[in-house]
Amino acid sequence: MPNSRRRKNRHKTNTATAAVSAGSAWMQMRDEARATRDRKRKPPYMFDGTNPPTPINEPDSVWQVLTLAAVLDGEDVEVGRIKELFEAMCGDGFERVWAVVKDEYIEVLWPLFDAINKHFNALPAPEQVGELPGG
Repeated sequence: MPNSRRRKNRHKTNTATAAVSAGSAWMQMRDEARATRDRKRKPPYMFDGTNPPTPINEPDSVWQVLTLAAVLDGEDVEVGRIKELFEAMCGDGFERVWAVVKDEYIEVLWPLFDAINKHFNALPAPEQVGELPGG
């Protein structure tokens, strides 16, 4: 998926980028955000349906967080957006996990979502939604 590829390369810096970063406010903000995030990062959820197990990192990219927020904006997830939600949740691990999950019965997907969510405490419980901004 194109979004996963962008995320994989997000920490690579080429020489042109390094030259700009010395005086760039954006680069300074980005570098500070990365350093803060790296210190706070939780260990990955290990999806053991692949060999070796596939690490699923906490959703933390702009794309992942905004996609999760947009898809979950409301009480029910539109059926047509479930795969998009799953991709945002799995990030770089999506392709490997999807290869295992896609042909299984749908009943397996919700327990997997729940296990990943509980690991990261990423999504609010339904009773907490009203406590969030805009909830």
